[in-house]
Amino acid sequence: MDISNLLLFILNNSSPNMGVKKLNKLAFFLEFTYIFENDKPLTGAQYAALPMGPVVDNYKLLLADMVKAGKIVKNEKADEGLEDYLPLSRAQEIDPEMTGFLLTVLNRYKDLSPKQLEDLSHGLDSYNITVHENEGEMGQVIDKDLALLDSSLALAAL
Repeated sequence: MDISNLLLFILNNSSPNMGVKKLNKLAFFLEFTYIFENDKPLTGAQYAALPMGPVVDNYKLLLADMVKAGKIVKNEKADEGLEDYLPLSRAQEIDPEMTGFLLTVLNRYKDLSPKQLEDLSHGLDSYNITVHENEGEMGQVIDKDLALLDSSLALAAL
């Protein structure tokens, strides 16, 4: 699956006007839960460890490309100084089994606030090991194999 298709899936199946922080965290949880459950990546995207938790590496460029392609629209709320996104197109068709998996995981996290998602991500071994191994230097790519350590991502925990 392409990362832009995953982002569209999230936007199409969540509340409107998704902020960039929440969008990044949901993508991370979908990806890393998929890895935990299937021992292989969902997308080719990499995730970087930042102070507010993991984000899609180069997400600003990716989102700008999606805006330029007419897949999403960026809405800057001047009163709050925040960015949020609305989908302008649907995600490419995904097989029913994958759709079921993605919806199960998304439903687990989509009603949480960006801060709650940040706090959850800070509790994951994959994030903490990356930060620790790089002596607190932020922006390092999180090794996807570390997802296998994060048993809290297991679907059985639902």
